[in-house]
Amino acid sequence: MSRVLVIGGGISGLTAAHSLLNAGHDVTVLESSTRLGGCVSTSTLGTCRFEDGPNSVQGRAPEFRALCAELGLTEKLVPASDQSSNRHLYFRGRLHKLPSSLKEFLKTPLLTGPQKLRALLWRFRRTRPADHEETVAEFFGRRIGRGVTMTLVDVVVTGTFAGSPNRIGMESAFPELVRMDRQYGNLLRALSLRAAESRLAGTKKEPAMLSLQGGLGTLIAALQQRLGPRAHLGMKASSMVRRPDGGYGVLAHDAAGAAREFVADRVVLALPAPQAGMLLAPLAPEAADLLFEVEYASLAVAQAVFAEDALPGLPRGFGFLVPRCMRMRTLGWMSTSHVFPEVAPQGLVTLTGFIGGVLDPQATNMDDAQLRHLMLGELALALRQRRTPQPQHFRIVRWNDVLPQLTVGHARRLQIVRDFIASGVPGVSIAGNWTTGPSLERCITSGRAAATEIGPAS
Repeated sequence: MSRVLVIGGGISGLTAAHSLLNAGHDVTVLESSTRLGGCVSTSTLGTCRFEDGPNSVQGRAPEFRALCAELGLTEKLVPASDQSSNRHLYFRGRLHKLPSSLKEFLKTPLLTGPQKLRALLWRFRRTRPADHEETVAEFFGRRIGRGVTMTLVDVVVTGTFAGSPNRIGMESAFPELVRMDRQYGNLLRALSLRAAESRLAGTKKEPAMLSLQGGLGTLIAALQQRLGPRAHLGMKASSMVRRPDGGYGVLAHDAAGAAREFVADRVVLALPAPQAGMLLAPLAPEAADLLFEVEYASLAVAQAVFAEDALPGLPRGFGFLVPRCMRMRTLGWMSTSHVFPEVAPQGLVTLTGFIGGVLDPQATNMDDAQLRHLMLGELALALRQRRTPQPQHFRIVRWNDVLPQLTVGHARRLQIVRDFIASGVPGVSIAGNWTTGPSLERCITSGRAAATEIGPAS
């Protein structure tokens, strides 16, 4: 039985540890904070439930579903309500529903006539692949125009990365879409064909999003129970050395500064890129240098509980996002109690707002009172309410340097890092949101991949 040390107790590291246990390894997990789960955390505010980090998982989510099945959580899966498919955009002073049909597309004021025509004709045009990695803005700008890109595509990048479509690399962040575009010569045609194939096959339509009874923290609790005493909290890894037997020794310190060495045959670094770079620097300096180049964005999350009649202008649905061209600092609000009604008692509405990101790094430096005043004021503006709505409960949760920016060249940089690690520090694997993207599904995929790289116990 080989000994595997997983450094980092976020969802990627926990998934890797769980998979390695299933493969027969002797697993130990080190987590520097006092809790497992990283950004995945469920809390309560008044009588309502909130997610401090990710709010849901996309409905298909095969890796998330598989992990839940292995942990006996399948019966606890909760689909989003039907009304969650109603999504809105704040555009030119009011909220507009994002079109979900051709009829709605033709009527939407979000696009001009020429923009609609160009988008409709996109399906019939073949686009020559670029000879370099394009930004998201360049990729879609060549196909549907920059105006549409900076309105509709911008909010996808904002909602996923809190980043800029002018910097995020298309192949680094959305490799599957690039592959489909190259294979079919047209991304829209590829997506249409895939949807038609699903209909012909009678594939069951998946809910837009999923959560778990009790929130996504239920998943973390199940993984923590699975690990038991194998998880060591409050232990920060400070250095890693290669042992004569080919294994690794990792020195870690607790909150009081007491040191302890952990010895393992294999190591999974499920850490943010800079922290992984610090441990790798003495052993693989070239890999470490590249890891230090990975950029991160910070985010402040506002959680608010309102009486239902305090928000007469709020449409029922997922919530709304704000394109950066609208010059509003709030990135958007999710109507969590509309998406998952069980999170709040009848008569109450819960909203989760977001501010910060790579284009507004100073926002997270504002104090709670300033953020409350700014975000609720902009909420009133978006809902066209004369008075700022006053919540029954309000809280700010801050996440510093948690959203990796998969900028142009990131995919290539990641592959070079893997090559340096394979040649310089064999037996070390990497995992984390910076390797795949920040969604919960992708983080689970990252953890699985790291465990698969190690393979079954010998």
